[in-house]
Amino acid sequence: MGKIIGLISLKGGVGKTSCTAKIGASLAKEFGKKVLLVDANFSVPNLAMHFGISDYSTTIQDAIMGNSTLQKAIYPYSDSIHVVPASLEGKEVRDHYKLRELLQPMKEFYDVILVDSSPNLHHEILSTMIASDELYVVTSPDHPTLSATMRAVKIAKQRNTPIKGLILNKIRNKKFEIPVEEIEKATDSLVLGTIPDDLNVLEAVSKTTPVTSHAPRANASIELNKIAAYLINESYEDPRWWNKVKNVFKRDFDKVDVNRLLTSKL
Repeated sequence: MGKIIGLISLKGGVGKTSCTAKIGASLAKEFGKKVLLVDANFSVPNLAMHFGISDYSTTIQDAIMGNSTLQKAIYPYSDSIHVVPASLEGKEVRDHYKLRELLQPMKEFYDVILVDSSPNLHHEILSTMIASDELYVVTSPDHPTLSATMRAVKIAKQRNTPIKGLILNKIRNKKFEIPVEEIEKATDSLVLGTIPDDLNVLEAVSKTTPVTSHAPRANASIELNKIAAYLINESYEDPRWWNKVKNVFKRDFDKVDVNRLLTSKL
């Protein structure tokens, strides 16, 4: 049986949809998993665009509203990556329990189902929270986003779907960024991934190609592979020889690597 993983945020612009697409691509490319990506951002969807999928007539809203089946809303990007788009017309969905009902049977056919939620606090994000077996918050190391992340963690706990961890995106390693330790303390959640702000990501998006395929040895790609490995409880080592040499002389372990190790089921 596969599992359903929801990626949420309460602030737009943090790269949640991009992370969903890239992690899904990594799971398929690096680990041979069959992945279903579901756009649950019913108001302003764009997950399918990351894979260059634009010619579709059936959407997740059609399945939820009973106008079609979920199977007819599934579009292949490759043999191992399938995408369920949402309507660009922003069709409203009121039954936020229906998404879970539709996705549960799909766990028999996919190793991982990734759900990209709405960044707004209303019934749309509740659909993802209820449908998911695990929840992760995508955030960035700045104060406005941190306050939104704290709110997302609180709401998830109230819905009895606690946040398993945070994924920090668009890291620039600048002094003005909030340190990992402070983010963890404020949210009472562990940071399980730190994705650098990498131009390769933007180039990949412009070509509707996952960055792990466009630039497989880029820093962002390596970190995404580490996150993907953690989600499925598998191991992953940085294949770049210079990084292996650097680690020989490294005195301290990276805190995020330690977080992944300590919370892994391996």
